Amino acid sequence: MIGMFAIVATVFIGAVQVLLHWLVCKLARRPHYVQLTHKLTQDVAAVGLVYLLVKLVVAVNTEPSTQYILRDAFDMADLLLFVASVSILTQAVVVILVLHTTTTEMDGLGILWSFEVVDEIQAAKSRRSWCFMRSWYAARVKLKLVGAYFRHVYELPPLFGYSKYVRIVQEHMTSQLFDVGAGASVVLLVYFHAFFAVTGELDGPFALASSRGIDMRFFQRWNVFLCFSYLILMCAVALYALLAWSYGRLVHHAKLHALTPSSSCPPSANTTIWDAIASLATKECTMAQMGPAEALARMQHAGERLEDHIRSSARWRLWSWPKSTTTRCATAFQTEIDHVVLPIPHYRVCSAILHVLLHLNGLSYAFFASAVLPTLVPSTTCEVFVMTLAALAPLMIVSVMLAPQLIRTLALVHATWRVDSTMLSRVIADVVHVEQVKSAIVADVAAHCQLHRQSPHDMRLALVPPCHTNHSDGANGGDHNDQCYVEIDAFRRVLNQFGHRMPWYNMDPFIRAMDIRTRGTSVCLADVLAIFDTQWHPTAIKVDAVEPTTTNKRLTAAASTIY
Repeated sequence: MIGMFAIVATVFIGAVQVLLHWLVCKLARRPHYVQLTHKLTQDVAAVGLVYLLVKLVVAVNTEPSTQYILRDAFDMADLLLFVASVSILTQAVVVILVLHTTTTEMDGLGILWSFEVVDEIQAAKSRRSWCFMRSWYAARVKLKLVGAYFRHVYELPPLFGYSKYVRIVQEHMTSQLFDVGAGASVVLLVYFHAFFAVTGELDGPFALASSRGIDMRFFQRWNVFLCFSYLILMCAVALYALLAWSYGRLVHHAKLHALTPSSSCPPSANTTIWDAIASLATKECTMAQMGPAEALARMQHAGERLEDHIRSSARWRLWSWPKSTTTRCATAFQTEIDHVVLPIPHYRVCSAILHVLLHLNGLSYAFFASAVLPTLVPSTTCEVFVMTLAALAPLMIVSVMLAPQLIRTLALVHATWRVDSTMLSRVIADVVHVEQVKSAIVADVAAHCQLHRQSPHDMRLALVPPCHTNHSDGANGGDHNDQCYVEIDAFRRVLNQFGHRMPWYNMDPFIRAMDIRTRGTSVCLADVLAIFDTQWHPTAIKVDAVEPTTTNKRLTAAASTIY
């Protein structure tokens, strides 16, 4: 029997190590999540050290009267730490998965132009499901308006990937919020002290279990825990209301920017975000298009200004205040949102409050499993299930629904309102060095084709739908490629099959920098294949020839009165 348990333990440890290695390899492109994984595994490993401490205390202590008490006490502490680590890890995984879904939708929105969003809304408004999907489209419109406002304030071209910048800020924030360090231990001790101080058991006699003849008040702990869990839910709802209000004010300023061609023409008070996105689409149509070379030069100029700002204001390197004039140096990155005042405290205050809430929510699962659930055993199974569901429902609402929304809203507000110069300059540098990205793609595809005896023609066959393959092989194959559009997801999958992996959030700046024509979330096949040609494909001439008159008429028809 002992040998069987040793084999099972060895297999379990090996499986956990393989799982951790696979997880680190999958997260290799996201260093913040890799760092968070290492920290969480260290916390779980600390549980094993506590168990070794249990064995040491039992081996050293020779008095039988206190040996069992110390062993049970340390076992209880070890169980509490283990369940706390597992619960915080589970909560972090749930939040990261939910955030991954929302950020993927945001990456897809960055590919679309404003007039395509207007067309999408007009098509959705004619369906019966519009009343159910209205809030989803409203969130997309708000994000599009805030991204355009951000690029206008910091004088960035459409080449800049706003979704990528928000994603980087969001990942950095997530890794910090779920960092289980000394602060989590302090929160756990305060939670422990406050809980048993309210129940009146903090200064009472030591009690191990009800089976030893000690009169335990079974439902008192459950009542106190129920109050604690709903108090956490109320605090999370209040913080989300504050952040949502601040984000709404930011969207309001973005709406005013989209509606106002100049400061001398104030918009009407009855305008909505639907009017703003239609006005923004008209602006994009009438505005002179910027070529890739000019856009890259403008991005490089903005990056140089950011580097000067970072070097000249080292004390305010993280989360500078654009609205403050006292912290702005002579070479600071100038903004035009001095009039924007949001009802929100400093980022570190919001981050600290959210950090404590997430830790309290995660530790509450562990506290319920180790201190509250054992007191419910004398009840019936149905009563235990109902009481457990009532106690854990607020915690699950915070973990699944509120925590991802809190992190996402805080990242959107502070990434736009209080800019992190370091992360913004990193995103700009990635866009400026797009030629290196293109060279890496061509080199990886060429190496894969040489290794597997393939050619770029095989990539074209993989991209073109099978029903169109025969038409593209004829004399008008080039014209067909010029009219053929493929989905970006299909292009990413084919590119991954040919040896180069490109994430979603890098597609938007890459497509804009390579001047690839788009139609919704599809890219032109001819422009994609031109990346692998030895000579540069003259896409700028074809962009000017693609029915500008029809597009202008369609955008002009999308007036602010359509909604």
